[in-house]
Amino acid sequence: MPDTTPSADWVIAVDGPVAAGKTTTSLALASALGLNYLESGKPYRIIAFEALHRNLHIDELHAIESLCEDLLAASDDASVLASDRYAPQALRLRPITALVPLVARIPGVRQHVTRLIHRWAALHPRCIIEGRDIGTTVFPAARVKFYLTATPGVRAERRVRQEPGLAYQAILHDIMRRDYADMTRAVAPLTPADDATEIDTSDLTIEQVVHRMTTMCRKRGIEQPAAGTEAPRQLATPPSTQDT
Repeated sequence: MPDTTPSADWVIAVDGPVAAGKTTTSLALASALGLNYLESGKPYRIIAFEALHRNLHIDELHAIESLCEDLLAASDDASVLASDRYAPQALRLRPITALVPLVARIPGVRQHVTRLIHRWAALHPRCIIEGRDIGTTVFPAARVKFYLTATPGVRAERRVRQEPGLAYQAILHDIMRRDYADMTRAVAPLTPADDATEIDTSDLTIEQVVHRMTTMCRKRGIEQPAAGTEAPRQLATPPSTQDT
């Protein structure tokens, strides 16, 4: 889908695989530079949530796409992303999490989600958006693009620290499964944008990663806004359970 949004020049795109540190660093960067923040995976979780609650099967493509149209029609201002109906804990339930990659593989769903993200960004300029295809598909004209990664083993260790009750081998298997699904899907596969700054976070602290990102943003002319401007919006689930 072409990037026709006039606000693209003020978008910071952060892409990368699961547990690479996208959410933690994006939130820190948003705080440091006074940016609005959006976790782009949230719309897919909302769609998965609604599909389950409406008893829609993933193979019912027409019904799933109609669901997306309903959500967009009811949210001309992208307010669905901030709706109280979608509590963070509900969107992170295992049945929802398992359905998200399947929903995200549907081309029509990705088109609807891209439109929704464009609406949100148009209303919230100076923003940082994290995901898996922000710099390549959603905002290919973004002013700054980052691609964060880390070895599967390191990412599995991070997830175990976030959720101590989970087994390392099970998490590692799930991460590798997610990587394969994200990188091989037919539409908007996970891959670094040609002009993205790639950062391997395996052996870096959060502070080191944020410093590199902040330095790059300032080189591209993105600074903390003047005092008195409207407080930025942050749309994400709690960091302790993030799909970072």
